[in-house]
This record gives sequence, C-alpha cells and structure tokens, in this order.
Amino acid sequence: MIVSPFSPYFPSPVLEENRTESRGSNPLMSLMGFVLTLSPLLLGLLGCESGADQVTANATCEALAEERFEEAIALSTQGAAPTGPGREIAECRCLAFLSTGDREGCTDLLSPLLADQAAEDWVPHSVLTKLMVRVWQSQGEIEKATALATRAAPVHRHDLDLLQLELMLRSSSEAEDEASVLRSIETRIDADPDSMPQRIVLALGWKRRAAYHDALRVLGDQPPPKGHPLTLAWNESRIQAHAALGDLAAVKKSFADWKQTGWDPLDLDARYALRLSVEQLADPTHNTIDLLRESVVAGDAIRDPNLKWGLHRRLITELLSAGEPEQALAAYDAANGVVSLNGITREEIERAIRLARGEVDRDAPGSLSFRVATAFAGGTLFLSPGPAEAPDAGYSEYALGDQSTLRVQVEPGLHPRRWILRDAAQQVRASGATWPEGGSEILIQPEMRAPHSATALADLSRKPADGHRRVFAVLADCGDWRLTEYLRARGDLPFHDKLISEGHRSVLESRPAFTAAALQSLVWPAKETAMDSLGWIHHLGLELAGLEAVGENPVEFLSWVLPERPNLFETLGAGPRVTANMLLSHGRIEAGRHAEVIGPDGAQRQLPSADAYRGLSPDERAAYPALVQDAKTKQFSETIAAEMDAADDIAQSGDVDFLFLRLEALDLMTHTHFAALDGRGQDDGAGPLLDAYRYIDARLAGLYSELDADDWLVVMSDHGIRSAMQHEEDALFFAIGEGVPPGRAPGRPAIRGVAASLAAMLQVETSWPVTGATPWLNAESLKGESASIASRP
Repeated sequence: MIVSPFSPYFPSPVLEENRTESRGSNPLMSLMGFVLTLSPLLLGLLGCESGADQVTANATCEALAEERFEEAIALSTQGAAPTGPGREIAECRCLAFLSTGDREGCTDLLSPLLADQAAEDWVPHSVLTKLMVRVWQSQGEIEKATALATRAAPVHRHDLDLLQLELMLRSSSEAEDEASVLRSIETRIDADPDSMPQRIVLALGWKRRAAYHDALRVLGDQPPPKGHPLTLAWNESRIQAHAALGDLAAVKKSFADWKQTGWDPLDLDARYALRLSVEQLADPTHNTIDLLRESVVAGDAIRDPNLKWGLHRRLITELLSAGEPEQALAAYDAANGVVSLNGITREEIERAIRLARGEVDRDAPGSLSFRVATAFAGGTLFLSPGPAEAPDAGYSEYALGDQSTLRVQVEPGLHPRRWILRDAAQQVRASGATWPEGGSEILIQPEMRAPHSATALADLSRKPADGHRRVFAVLADCGDWRLTEYLRARGDLPFHDKLISEGHRSVLESRPAFTAAALQSLVWPAKETAMDSLGWIHHLGLELAGLEAVGENPVEFLSWVLPERPNLFETLGAGPRVTANMLLSHGRIEAGRHAEVIGPDGAQRQLPSADAYRGLSPDERAAYPALVQDAKTKQFSETIAAEMDAADDIAQSGDVDFLFLRLEALDLMTHTHFAALDGRGQDDGAGPLLDAYRYIDARLAGLYSELDADDWLVVMSDHGIRSAMQHEEDALFFAIGEGVPPGRAPGRPAIRGVAASLAAMLQVETSWPVTGATPWLNAESLKGESASIASRP
C-alpha cells in the first residue's frame, strides 16, 4: 500500500460518550500547520523524483505550505492523477480548494481519481479521506465509501472519526454484520500496544448493542498508565458498562480503584453520585439526592464543567421525581446562571408546585383569543381536548368566518392546549400550544406560513394471506397520545390515521409511569393476587426506581420468596410458535434476554446479529432534516432506523410468529427535546421530536406492508410525557389487521392486561389478567377463527 506523504499520524479528538466537543477547532488549519512543519522534509524527498509532474507537485505543495492558495491552484491545473506524483498534485490542489472555501472543487477533483482502479492502494490524508467517505456516503456510493474507509482506518489508526466511519459503513453492508465487524477490528488492534483509543470506540459500539460484557472485554482490566489522556474515558466507559448490568459492587470497586491512582476524590465522589442517578442504581448506604447535593455544594471545586452541568440537572430531576417540587425549584434557582438549563424551564416546576398544592382550579376557565388577518376568512381553528376529555377525543373545530378575532373559553389543566389553524382550503397555515390560565385571557396572533398539505399514505399492499397469523408489536418508548394527536390533526401521521380508522385503539393506564414497571407487567404478566408484605416491598422497589431508565430493584434480593411468574416469550414459544424479544433489556430492566428467540417447543437461540445503528439515507435526511440537526439527535435517530430495519428483516424472513420490539431511543429524544414543545408558542410542527414521530409513522407503514394480509400489527407505548422531567400515565395502544374490529376500548385499561391480549391474538389461553385493552378478544370470539397457527417445519 502506498501512503500519501500527507498521511502520517494526525491527532483526532477522542470520540466517546462524555467527551467535550472542541468548539472553535479548525481541522483544516491544524492540517495546514502540519503541512507547514513537514514541508522542508517533504519537498526534499520529492526533489529526488524527476519529471514535469514531480516539479508541479513540488511547486504546488510548497505554495500550499506557505498558504499561497490561489497560486497553488493556478500551478496545478494539470497533472493530478491516481498514481505517482499526480497524487501529491491532487491532494495539495484539493487542500488549496478547501482553504479558499471551494469544497465542491476539491471533491469533484478527488472523486474520479480515488474511484480509479489504479488508486486501490492510495490513502490520502485523513482529512481528505473522511471528506470523500462522507461525500460518497451522502451520494449513496456506499461501496466506494466503505472501501476507502476500510483501507484508510488501519493507516490512520489514531483517527477515531475514521474508525467510526469504517465501523458504521462495514456494518451496514450485507456482507458483514456489526458484531463481526467489531470483532474483526478488535483482532486487528490486538497486537497494537497503543490501541486504547480504538478500544474505547469499540466498547462504545458494543454498549450501543447492549452487549456490556463484550464492552468490558474489549476495554480490558488494565487501566491506562497514570497521567494518560484517556484515563477518564476508559474509567467512565468501564463504569457505565458495569452500571448498565446493574452491578453496583463492580461500580463501587471501579471507583475505589480509580481513587487509588490519585485522581481528585471530590471529582470521583461527584461522578459516583451522577452515575447512580443517571443509571438509576440504588446504593443502600447512601441516598442519591444527598450525594448529588453534597457535590453541588462543592461548587468551584468541581472543575469539569460537564460534570457540574450534570450534577445540577440531575438534582433537579431527582427532586421532582421524589415529589419535592419546591426543593426542585430551589435547586433550579441555585443552578440558574451557573450551568446551562436548556430543556428545563422554571414554569414547569412551578406548575408541579401548584399541582402539589392543589392550586390548579379547573372550575375557573380562561380564554384564548386568536387574532388573524381578514384575508384568512373562511378558515378553521382546531383545538386539542380539554383536561376533562380523553387525549384521543379529537380536536374541536371553530369556524373563523369573516371575523378577525375568535375567542374560545378553555380550562387550565396538566397539559398545554394545542391549536392548529387551517385556511379555507383546509391546509395548515400555523400551529402551536399555550397554557390557559383561569380567569385570564391569552392573546395569540399566529404568523401564517405557506400552506401545508396532509402527508399522503404510501402504498401498503401486503402479501396474500397464508392462513398463519403472525403478531408484530412495536413499543415506542414514551410515545405520547397528545403529541400523536397533534401531528394527526396537522395531517402528518397518515399511518396512525389508518390505525385509528381501521384498527382498534385504547388509552392505556401505565401506573407507575416508568419503563421498568411497564415492561415487567408485559413480560412477566402473572395474574395479580393479593400481595403479602414482602410482595408489596418488592413492587415498591420498582416504583421507587426512577424516571428515565429505571434502575435495579433495590429489594431484588426478596424475589426468591415471591411466586414464580411465567414469561411472555416462554409462554408463547412453548408450542409451535416462534417468538423474538427485541426489548433491549439488560441488568437494570427485567424483560427477558434481548435478541433471544424462543420456540418452537421452547427451543432457545439468538437472533442473527443486527446493527445497533444505521445512518439515515439521503432521502430520509431530506424528509426529516431535524433528525440530524445535532450529534445526539442523529445518534438517537440512527438507533431507531436500525431497529426498524431489523423488524423489516424479521418480517421478510417469515421465521418469527411474535416479535416484540422497543424503540428506547424515542424516550431519550423526548426528554431532550420536549421542553421546546411544552406550551412554548407557535412551533408549526417543527423540531427533532416531531420529526421522529413522522419518521416512526413512515417506518410502521413500511413494516405493515412487509407482513402478510392475515398478520396483525400492534403499536403501543409504555407511558407518555407530561414535561421534560415527568412521564404521563396515558399510554398508546393500537392493533390492526384482518379481523381486528375498528373501535376503541372503553375507559383506561391497565397496561398489565396487554400481555393477555397478545397471547389471545395468537390463540394461546392464559390465566393472565385481562383489563379490557382488547374487549373483542376473548375465548368466544376466537372460536372458529380462520387464522390458525401452523407448526414450523
């Protein structure tokens, strides 16, 4: 392999979960400094070559090194080629283009040269390599991008951005899966004594797959030497993996070992408190809120700004979750001005205080006054259901007529009132939300946007019925009724419209509104009986566990005295059916083994390895631009994309009768972006969270079309969202398929009864609790059902 003279070691920021982004850093200027430093040696070496092309290369690269960019471009109009000195000419010319802001000139030059067969051993500088990999990727030239990243990453072995690109591109190909790619890269770096940066990247890849034991293996037990720049990254990565497995003892030992190296004990105490809170681990000897408070009081002694930011925010969240909104407000005020509180508002904490005091007077209505231009005559105002109505009750309509002001009486409640304005042609022109106040009038003067038409539903033609029913269930973590109905009223969720009009729905009650409690009731749905004192203690452990990603049950040691509970997947897979668990469970959430297949006849195996994330395609980026607006949102979106890809693959294979898939990343995206939608004014349906709902709607439509005509699709959530820091007890439930009667279950059935409904869909009788989520599914209605379950060959 011939390596470009611009390809020696070039440092790159470490990519790991808790790094601080380098703001103001200019990779191109760093590169120019490198070129300037290297140029005497470079030009001396190049001077040994002969020929006109080498003379051109010498002159072009010298002009580049001295930052005479226009001259470098003028000198290199000829001679760029995929071999010999033409490579140096191409690289120096390309860098000159970039230095003058002409990115397209650079990529247009390099693209055909690097695609040439003669360039198969050419590895340009990492900056140029990454540029071309990303350009080809965005253009759909995945094979070329993958080939270049694969041959370049081992050469630029310390460029972790390039390693991430190699991992992502190779994993997305049909020839390799992500797990095998991770293992092959691990084999490649095993002999490298300086492979710690790469190991941290690989561990991150394993953790994104919830394969925490693999992450610990690749990290190894030997920490970096004292003073190593990756000490923090290695320890944090290892501790996070132990915490995700629910291994508090290992977490405490890791912190103790870290402290023995001489690391700042105040910093470590703060990191321990933050880790307990984020991972929802309960230390029986220390209260998490007390630990967070102690670290916050330390103030300036905590030097890491990211750590200080996390401590303040988690203290506010923990206090709200503990039912102490007044203390949360005090913590908010203390943090304001010290750290960024984006995503948390004082108003939502004040609302929680008023609710706790019983000060929300629903008997004192207020009013909303919409003032619109007279040119908008004939339009219609749509207003979300009030606090006394169910969240799926539908939007009320108010004709504007020819008046410029429309006044509507409303009641205050626990949720903002969302509004949509349509013109006379029924196209959306503005939408948003506000918080009604008892006895007060709020004036809203919408800014009219360009007409927005309803999204058309894609072709949903399905394969012919094969007389064998399959049930695929997708659980959108934190999927919210009110956000769903808002987007439906805007015309943005055509598949959910189909679920409403053709399927069966229910507003489930999820109490407590925590993921772990909901998943336990779904996966371990043994009939609820009168609990003895030990049973109540065990159940209380789950309720106390926390808000976002619920942690290990603090009284799990009592589980051995409780009645054994049948597992959903084991029950459904005990006979001729095959079940697949994709709930992304781990040590902190008791929901069976992720990616495990059970059946037929109870046989157990693992699903083929699936990607943990998949970059959005150019079409997806164009349709849902907010999903890639920042690195975290992009990561969440890529996780959802990969999970839905896996569901499509399983549907196409035809090997699985029952799939339960959870989109965990939607919960993380919700807590990140909900504050912007929490009654903040006119939003016009924009933003990452609402784009995520639109994307999931489209992917559900695609999954539905992959199923046979006699298969059923279930779409549900484990809870909704009330504020950026509080879950809502209303949960989604839809079922659609041949034989599913359209309609709605009365009341608010408990989520606990969904497991019995899923079993009944597959004609499996159980003694599990039936709470009314699917009243049409009972023993009598299933008799004589034409769809039957056939044994697998």
